Amino acid sequence: MPFTTGAVYNPPAGLNHIDRIQISCLNDSIVASININLQIFHFRGNNFTRVPVGEALFQVNPQQLVVQTFSVSLADYYEAQINFYSAVNTVVNVFALDTAGNVLENILQPELTYIDRLTILST
Repeated sequence: MPFTTGAVYNPPAGLNHIDRIQISCLNDSIVASININLQIFHFRGNNFTRVPVGEALFQVNPQQLVVQTFSVSLADYYEAQINFYSAVNTVVNVFALDTAGNVLENILQPELTYIDRLTILST
């Protein structure tokens, strides 16, 4: 099931500027592993061109938490796309952090928007 944060505004400077995002992926199952695919994008410039800046495909074992961190300090907007392949015991949340590691914003799983597929990345 693919989801997106949508384009999230990153203030250009000051106390609200987001340096990086952390995506926490929890497998609440007691028996089954899950596969997760993350894609992170920046939107920059006058035309807000979408630029892929990170991708991760990994497995989360039962009762395990995996946290992935991506830099978004140069982004005018950022987007995280997440696919956890119909796993029902999966909890995914996105946390926006400043340079000191303080949480400036969180996007919880119920706030993610369903999309029909992840963006196709050119190779």
